[in-house]
Order: sequence, then structure tokens, then C-alpha cells
Amino acid sequence: MKHWMIVAAAASLSSAGAAFAQSADDDFLDALFADEPAAESEPRGEAVAPRADVQTAAPTPPEALSTIAVEPLQTPVAQPAAAPPPRATQIEEIVVTAQKKEQSLQDVPISVTAVDGAFIQMTNAVDLAEVAAYVPNVRVDADDLGSPQLFIRGFGTNAFNPSFESSVGFVQDEIYFGRPGYFTESMFDVDRVEVLRGPQGTLFGKNTIAGVFNVTSKRPGNFFEADGRYSYGSDNAHRVEGGAGGMFSDWGGLRVAGLYRSEDGELYNGFLDREEEKLTQKAGRLKLLLYPLPNVTSELTAQISDTEAAFWPFQLMQLDDDTRNFLESYDPDVEDDPYDFNTSADTPGFIEKGSETVALNTRWDLGTVAGGLHDSSLTLVLAGSTFHIDQLNELDVSPADIARLDNHEDHEQISAELRFAARADSLFGLGREIDFVAGAFWYESSYTLLARIMAGSDIGAYLLTDDFLQLASGGGINLFGPIGLPGIPLIGNLLGPVIGEDFYQLDYEQDVSSLAFFGQATWFLTERWAITPGIRINREEKTVDSLGTRQCTLDRLGLPICVMSLLLGAENYEQRGLERDESDVSPKFVIQYFGDNGVNLYASYARGYKSGGYNSLSFTGEDLEFEPENAETFELGIKATLLDRSLRVNATVYETRFDNLQVLAFNGIFFDVSNAASAKSRGLEADFLWLTPFAPLQIMGSVGLLDAKYEDYAAAPAPVRNPQTGELQLDAQQDLGGRTIAFAPKATATLTPMLTFPVFGLTGRLAGDVLYQGEQYTDTDLDPASRVDAYTRYSARFTLSDVMERWSVTIGANNLTDKRVLNQVTDATFFPGTYFAQQASGRQLYAAVTLRFGS
Repeated sequence: MKHWMIVAAAASLSSAGAAFAQSADDDFLDALFADEPAAESEPRGEAVAPRADVQTAAPTPPEALSTIAVEPLQTPVAQPAAAPPPRATQIEEIVVTAQKKEQSLQDVPISVTAVDGAFIQMTNAVDLAEVAAYVPNVRVDADDLGSPQLFIRGFGTNAFNPSFESSVGFVQDEIYFGRPGYFTESMFDVDRVEVLRGPQGTLFGKNTIAGVFNVTSKRPGNFFEADGRYSYGSDNAHRVEGGAGGMFSDWGGLRVAGLYRSEDGELYNGFLDREEEKLTQKAGRLKLLLYPLPNVTSELTAQISDTEAAFWPFQLMQLDDDTRNFLESYDPDVEDDPYDFNTSADTPGFIEKGSETVALNTRWDLGTVAGGLHDSSLTLVLAGSTFHIDQLNELDVSPADIARLDNHEDHEQISAELRFAARADSLFGLGREIDFVAGAFWYESSYTLLARIMAGSDIGAYLLTDDFLQLASGGGINLFGPIGLPGIPLIGNLLGPVIGEDFYQLDYEQDVSSLAFFGQATWFLTERWAITPGIRINREEKTVDSLGTRQCTLDRLGLPICVMSLLLGAENYEQRGLERDESDVSPKFVIQYFGDNGVNLYASYARGYKSGGYNSLSFTGEDLEFEPENAETFELGIKATLLDRSLRVNATVYETRFDNLQVLAFNGIFFDVSNAASAKSRGLEADFLWLTPFAPLQIMGSVGLLDAKYEDYAAAPAPVRNPQTGELQLDAQQDLGGRTIAFAPKATATLTPMLTFPVFGLTGRLAGDVLYQGEQYTDTDLDPASRVDAYTRYSARFTLSDVMERWSVTIGANNLTDKRVLNQVTDATFFPGTYFAQQASGRQLYAAVTLRFGS
């Protein structure tokens, strides 16, 4: 029986903002941080204001668990008059659950950005990658639906290696999900997304060393309500999203929500005459809210999601002359312009992925219990989920049929969290009030991978190219020169049948069992001072079976020559019963000062941990094991609400040091999995929201400054092509000590002004975005070809609605100037010195209609 069944039973302002971010450089950061170690009396911290706020309509029967509430700032409160409602003159309180309890964002001593569902819809964001564009020092690359990459403050994990745990945790409705692929599951009927930066291991699951995405979906409201939205945009993009429900009696309520999304995408494959980013997503969720006893609240959640898409969304870049001549034998139109949304590949690849999740969240409100504990509660969260990926993609991204990857992944997990929370008037008569939460977290998962790297029908022709000879020799051989060998396709047709079936197979099975005990308390020493100590004690066991097997027709005929294993340098190996047993203690300490006029200062220290494991993409069975990561973070932050609550400014400085950073580097054939010795990230983050003196105008914005570098990485992989000489140097190494980390732009900034005004008795809203991102490298080896220059993108939208917000119509455009930029550049498989490029979206136009019913 599946695990989930078990759990089921139981503008000018814009230009100024971009210019400010672009002006940030190392001199500023060096002045802000000294290189000497920070003393304990000088911790560093951060606080970031939310991007958007929303008020959820929560059922509130007597003694029921209250719902998380976040007031909208973009959408004024509706009035019955036939004129736009007056805008609030004060910023409303935002309530989040960043510390496992409802709490004002301005009181939380954590770097957290809250993005509400209304803002997500308003910007037409379809996934967490687009949401992350509005969060400083956060980057999400979700173009590979099976292996998204997430980075916070420059730290993340290359999820292409399935055995890597993500450094950024994903939690939805209090459920920790253990595979990176959950990040690209369907996002719909969202109430709020909280992005917590820095180690969050004390309260949020396991492996949250860089941060957490904490997503909350909508719950049943007090009364029946329904809402739906349909949007249509460029590239035949359709999205239908809706939800309906409410309390059907005083003891229960229900909400049902669903999503259907389809689009053709922008990348066109001229060789196959098909769209390479064509996608369809379908998802549904049911939430049943029950009050079986006066002091008991239970929420049963069931969700299913399914995604189908074409695969891979890559283009060739910087073709060598000999490679170009070889590929032109198959497609005369093959080209290497990575900015034109055109590719040429012979394999009709695909990815099919999906998940099923069931969870039961029960809370007992115990009131005052023995020992003088008030507002005490006991919460039990049980959850189970299954996740799968089936994919076929072309490894060479070319019109020649050289190699394909046939990949199948299955993941099952069950988890349980039991926690007790309460409040005491003092700590044994000392100081003032103390709030605390303590509990245990248990997690088990089973993961299997079956992957075949298969030779294509043109592999024989490829064996006669200089590219093959360069890979086989480590570079330098160039027998045929830029012209190449003529008659390649004909020779390939003759050799193909001789080679026959030829593939290298990876079988990987991993079982994980984790148990943790955690606790955190906030003790208000005086009216103005508070301290928050916390700790997590974790024990994890991991068992792995890993096999690599070559299979080919020639081998079975008595000729031990398997072409694919020769290309990969792969060997047969069998490693069964590999075991890891790890323990970790991660402490946390925060000191806060609550000043006048809504000012909150805090300093914090936190330690984070991510478990080690075994390389699931090894071709030799050697050096399989990699060690855990550890991180220490110091933060110093301020949260302030000023000018009679019309301006909210939150800012942070921080420094994080990573030891044994887990890295994966790919040179086109080989996967180098290792632990970099150490790395450091330091920077500044700031967010603001201003209700300007000109009542119709409000402005939001953010700035992130980041300096993330390796402190020690002596045996790092070097670029395949020497940047100075241009010569190929496969398997070369370099010292990256003191060099920047990939996916860590030195500056990011956003600016979002919004104007609200009357339009013939209706309400009009005009908003725009400026999104700036500094230059960055997009590959671990810091190959100059992978460097993406700084750029600024603009978006705009206009919404017209009735004053009661029962309907609205929006027209908008993202990337107004059609700025062409690359998300990532990596070494191409089989073509040394050539690259694969993944292009960010061009201009996207859209229109949307939203309807709301109920009280």
C-alpha cells in the first residue's frame, strides 16, 4: 500500500532603482564587512519587508484554530459607493508562520519575504521561479522541470544529480517535501509564499541550510465563496484556476480548487517542426476542515498534480567549424544563435511528472495547563506523498542521433511532526512572558532511479569526427580540421547496424530515515528586550544500492567494445549496502530590541546542516561518497514602520560561511561530484513599501547586494576550453579560491509603483515593475562563456474592476522591451568547446478575467 494511503487513513522611479543596484560593488561590501572573524558580540542579521499581502477568509468558530491573515496592500478595501474605495492611509499588519506560529512579520527576527496570492496573480506569475524574481538575493531556475535549481544568497544545489538533497527546503501547508522536483509542481489557489533566507533547520524539516520556500494554500472561509481566473497570453498560453467552498455546518467546511494550464512555449525545433517548450499542467486539491470536538481542529488535504512537457529547452552555442560541418550533414539550417528561440534536435523528447499527496493536520487547543502554561496547544501533522518522473531527452541537442537519456524516477515519503506550544508569564519569576515551541520530526523516504544513456543511430558517424577523438584523448587531436570528414551520414548508416543496441545503465536505490528533536523559545526579558534560543538535534540513516552496467550488441558477440561506455569512460560496477549514519546539532540564538515607533532591531546566529550521500551518476563506482555541508550565519537587521505607518523599511546585513560545500560540475561528459573546502557569502538585503503622500500612489521595492566567493576550492574543474589560449583541456583543474560562486549576481533590485484611480465609476489600477539583475556566471567552472551580463527588464499591467471586487479585467506585458538574455550556459555533451544555452522568456503579453462570488 502506498505511503499516502497510510497517511490518508490516519518608469523614472524604476530607472533610479536599477541604477542604484548596478552601482553596488565590492568596495561597498568590503567596507561593510571586515575580513577578520566576527566576534560573538557582533552578530549580523536581516529583515525584509513582504512583497505583497492578502487577507484570507478563515472560518472562526469558537475555539477553532485561526487562519493566517495577510492584508492586501495592492487591493483597496471595497466600498459600496460607485467610486474607487479610499486607499488605506496606514500599512496593515502582515501575519506569517515563519516560526511555526502566527506572528506579525515585523516582530519576526528572520529574513523573510512574504508574497501573497493576489500579487502572484496580478503579475501573472505561473511558478515559483517567476515569484522569486521579486525576492532579493534569491534565484530559481525551473526550466528543467525535473531538476530545478534554487539559490539563496548564492548557495544552492545542482539538482541534476538526483542524489543531492536541495539546500533550499520546500514546505507546503506544513509538509516538508524531499525532492527538488516538487518545486515545479502545479502552483495554484495560493494564499501566500514565504521565502526564509539563511539556515532554517531549527523549525523547518531537514536540509534547509540555505533557506526555505514556505507555501500556504487557501482554506475554507466562514461563508461560501468562489473565485476563478482565466488568462490567455503569448505563445498560446492558457491558464484556468479556481476554487470554491466554505463552512457547510458549524463543525466542518470544504474547499475544492483546481488548475489547468497549457502553452506552446517560445523555443521552436525546426528539424522536428515542433515546439520544445510545449506544456500541459493539471492539478486539483481538496481541503476538508473539521471541528470534531470543541477544542480540536483537523484539516485533511488531498492534492494531485500532473505535468507533461516537451524536453529539453536548450539551444546550441559557439559551434566549432568541424562540429558545424558535421551537423550540417543532417540539417543544413543548424545554427548556434542562442538568442533566437530556435533549435535543431532529432529526438521528440518529453517529460511526464506528477505527485499525489495526502496530509492530516490536527491541533488540540489545551488552554491553561499545569505549571502555569497558557494558550497551550498540541499539533500533529501526518503526511505522505508519491512523486514520479519519466523522461526521454536528447543528450546532444543536435540533428544527429548520437545519444539519448531514458530516465525514470520514483519517490515515496512519509512524515510526522508533533509539537507543543505554550506561553508562560515568566521564566521561574524572572523577566516577562516567554513563548516556546518544542517537538519531534520523523521522515522516511524511498527513492529509485533507472537511467539509460543510449547510443543513437548516428553514433557510428560520430566516431569518425574530431569531436570524438578530442573526447577520447582529452583534447588536442584535430585530424580532419575545420572541414571534417565528408560522407559522414552514409558511413554512419553503414556502421549503425553493426554497433546495434548500445547503452550504459544506472540503477540507484536510496532509503532515508531521519528523526529530529527541536525547540525554540522567545523570552521577553523586559518590555523592550527579548532573546530567542533554539536548537535542533538530528539523526539520519541512509542506505544505498548503486550499480552501473554496460550493455551492447558487440559485447554479447564476444567483442568487449561498448561504444557508449567508451565515450563515457564507464565501467561495470556494483556497490550494494552502502550506509551512512549521521548526527548533527544545530543551535540558534537571537537577541531583539523593540524600540519606539515600530522599530525592531535584532542580531542572530544560526547553524545549518545538509546531509551527505552517494553520487548517483557515477560511471566508475569510484569516489561515490560525499560529505555533509555545514553553515554558520550571522545577521543584523532592522524592521521599521515609519511616517505614521505609511512607510515600512526592512533591511539586513549578513555573513554566511559554508564548509564542505557540495558541488557538481559537468564538462560535457563527466560529472565531478565533490565537497569544495569552504565558501563565504556576505551582503545586504532591503525591502520597502511606501504609501506616498499622493494618496493614489504606492511604491514597493527591494535591493540585494551579494558577495559570494569560494574561500578554498583547489581542485575545481576548469573550463573545457582554455580562456587564454583557446585550446581544449578536458579534465583540467583550477584553483577557484577567492573566486565568485556561480548563480550569485552581485546586485539585484526591484521597483513596483502602482497608481489607483477612478474610471467611470469603476476602479483602475496601473502598475509596473523594474527587475534588475547583475552579472553572474551560470556554471561551476566559471567559464567566461557562461557569464551573463547585467540586465534590466520591465513589466506593466492595467486592471479594471468594479468597486466590490466581484470582477476584474487585466491586460499586461512582461519583459516589455523583449530583452534577450540567457538563464544558463553549460558545456555541450559530445561537442568539446561548444555549449548548451537556455534562453529566458522574451516579451509576454497577456489578458486575464477574474470573478469572485460569495460574502
